[in-house]
Amino acid sequence: MEAQRPLPTFGIVSGATVHAVVDGRHKEIMDLVEETYRLHGEGGTTNPPSYFLRFADRPRDRIIALPAALGGEEPVSGLKWISSFPGNLDSGIPRASAVLVLNDADTGYPFACLESSIISAVRTAASAAVAARTLSRPGKEPTRVGFIGAGLIARYLHEYLTASGTEFAEIGVYDLERSYAEARAAQLRTTHPHVTVHETAEQLIRGSDLVVLATTAGEPYLHEAAWFAHHPLVLNVSLRDLDPAIVLDSVNIVDDVEHVLQADTSVHLAEQRTGDRDFLHGTLYDVLTGRVGIPDDRTVVFSPFGLGVLDLALGYFVHRQAVERGLTVDVPDFFHDTDRIHPPRSTAPRPPASAALRPLELAPGARDRAVERSRSNPVPVDTNGRVFDAVRTVAEEHPERVAFVEHEDTVAYGPFFERVLELRALLAGRGCGAGDVVACTGARSSETAALFLALEDLDAVYLPVDPAWPAARAADVLRRGGSRFVVEYGRDVPGTRPSVRAHGSGADRAAVPGAGEGEPRYVIFTSGSTGRPKGAVVDRTGLMNHLWAKVHDLGLTADDTVAFTAPLVFDISVWQMLAPLLVGGKVVVLPDEVMLFPRRIFRALERREVTVAEVVPSLATALVQEAGRITDRTPLPALRWLISTGEELVPSLAGRILTVLPHARLLNAYGPTECSDDVTHHEVTAADLGRNRLPVGQPIANAVLYVLVHDPDTDSWDAAEPGRAGELFVGGVPVGHGYMGDAAATSGAFHRDTLDPGSPTGRLYRTGDLARIDEDGVHYLGRTDRQVKVGGVRIELGEIEAVLSRHPRVESCAVSVADDTGRPELVAHYVAPEDLRTDDLRAHLSAALPADMVPKRWTRLSALPLTGNGKVDHRSLPGLRDRAEAP
Repeated sequence: MEAQRPLPTFGIVSGATVHAVVDGRHKEIMDLVEETYRLHGEGGTTNPPSYFLRFADRPRDRIIALPAALGGEEPVSGLKWISSFPGNLDSGIPRASAVLVLNDADTGYPFACLESSIISAVRTAASAAVAARTLSRPGKEPTRVGFIGAGLIARYLHEYLTASGTEFAEIGVYDLERSYAEARAAQLRTTHPHVTVHETAEQLIRGSDLVVLATTAGEPYLHEAAWFAHHPLVLNVSLRDLDPAIVLDSVNIVDDVEHVLQADTSVHLAEQRTGDRDFLHGTLYDVLTGRVGIPDDRTVVFSPFGLGVLDLALGYFVHRQAVERGLTVDVPDFFHDTDRIHPPRSTAPRPPASAALRPLELAPGARDRAVERSRSNPVPVDTNGRVFDAVRTVAEEHPERVAFVEHEDTVAYGPFFERVLELRALLAGRGCGAGDVVACTGARSSETAALFLALEDLDAVYLPVDPAWPAARAADVLRRGGSRFVVEYGRDVPGTRPSVRAHGSGADRAAVPGAGEGEPRYVIFTSGSTGRPKGAVVDRTGLMNHLWAKVHDLGLTADDTVAFTAPLVFDISVWQMLAPLLVGGKVVVLPDEVMLFPRRIFRALERREVTVAEVVPSLATALVQEAGRITDRTPLPALRWLISTGEELVPSLAGRILTVLPHARLLNAYGPTECSDDVTHHEVTAADLGRNRLPVGQPIANAVLYVLVHDPDTDSWDAAEPGRAGELFVGGVPVGHGYMGDAAATSGAFHRDTLDPGSPTGRLYRTGDLARIDEDGVHYLGRTDRQVKVGGVRIELGEIEAVLSRHPRVESCAVSVADDTGRPELVAHYVAPEDLRTDDLRAHLSAALPADMVPKRWTRLSALPLTGNGKVDHRSLPGLRDRAEAP
């Protein structure tokens, strides 16, 4: 057992600190809010329904809980707890008060509590300002703004609207309490010459082309649609001011459909009146991405209920800034008696990391059957070579040839190799040498590849660490990874030289499994089923074998341009930045600010004439949508290969790719990080599209694949019958060393290879994936841990997803199990047009599956939740709200 995981430090951020952090950063915060709206629209967040604590004797008072989670590159969870007591105003104190608790994404432990009334006000104002600049008609930006309500929110709204670049010729103010309006007008007149306090709401509305509603109204009081005849833009921030008739007469944009249609908001009342949601035209995300346009001849109403993910994103931003400035108040020993359940782990002995692997126990005769039914691809590959040497050759022979394109700059092979040598000298000067694990943290760039090659020449081990990780996770990875040095590089590091510092605490060379058996080259920490990442160690031979397999199977040459798109902690990043260098090709770096938005990605791929791009299916879906919008030319004309990886590619998506990109070839790639990345390749053609599931193909060079079944009575393994399902095992050159500093996990997944006495590694990896082998190679059938038992019947969730994805109108889908009713039920989550009826989907499944495998509950989403690597986040699915229940 390992030493006890360090708990996060708990800190408090006061309101004064929050104000100091957000002051003057209006544009930065508006950009953050817009990015979060986009992340939410793309399914990268979890935003459950808000919970209202109400009081029978005080109907106007309420306390609201807003739980939320942000995915993406910097995951974090949290809860805003905000009260609204309008009667406070009579006592001279603010109506609203709030706190925000931030939770570590890995452990769930809270690490901060922030005063959040300012965060709430700033979030509200920033989101309204983003809406105003997004929804304003081009060339008809509002010049007359009117505020109904003169409180704190109205003040912040004015600040952010002004900071967005909007110049107002006139400002109007109206409040039921005229003294409040007069006081607010006096404040405004210190910076603006034309401020009017209006006698009535009608007078203000008729005189404004931007109307801001910021009141504490509990029910509609604006009933006359004629007041809006001039079609202003209305920011319905307080949500309950408008009569449903006005809502139904307007173009309605919301932040989130499910959230805003509750609690008797104006749009909720409109839904109750009509019995449908047809009056909603879309979300702000739809407008931001061009899916919904804004007409010139109608009133436009933006109704934001207030997404918890916006508070979370802003609160996390504030906390980071406060930590950097030393403004948090830490609470020592906030978490007390943490060993009350288990004895202190730090006293437990740590198993030696190089413990011998257990042999795979085989049934009598199983070895011969398994070898006979296996798939292998023996190919001569120079696994003794190095990328360092290949780059040096190109740099000497063609120093002017472009190696990297990043931002608007190019880096030729000559200067790039000089940079490699500079970094090598820097690292060697600090004492870095053979076997040292070096944690590298920075943005995706040519510097990443240069560091990798410098470490390769030193025989050191590359360990990427995401700079966006929470501090507790990063510290845990550094410790368990046995890191001897930490290198920080990129735009956030002052000067041009990376920062190199020793990290001796807890480092242990013996943490590398199989030390002395090969040359560990890099470590990637993958997500574990327990929620704690595991550091998979890849050998030099596995790395080089995989790089050359990519070169061979893709036909890479010096004329190719490969997109470098993957997060650095995702294993595919390694081949993306290195394989092109073996043949003198070009690498195009797509930075994070591009990777956040599919349209930017598409434009970058076109502009840089990328010939090979690898993406996860969810991103492939977005790229296909972008390509489908182009009708006057060939989209992505330079693209030779589009590679799908990371999760299952379904036939319906493959068909759309082949249709909109007929000139490009489509590769379905599969493989675990533990085996040097991909172990199979399959080129998808039109002939494959009639299948329920696509093959993942034949093994890459020097990989050996077995499908085995386990007999629990004898605890032994045997070969699966031809064409039958079993668990996939990988042998051969690609198999890595095991998990860094985790002998127990290594022993559970890696075995001594008793199937092949001549195995080049002597190791066999148990993938945990279901598969079968036939004449087309390997067919991936889902994870063994996604087999569930519902109603006494064992069900493979991936099989249901495969059939559902074949419906022509389903863009993407995932199936989970809900047990909130006391009995497990299948829940289908899907992305499809609103007019697609659930009954049609049930019928589609019923035609191919038994009744036990047809979900009872259905959830239609704008997008599936994704992990930071772009895979479907199955853990987030149960928290999403059902759109339609079984009749």
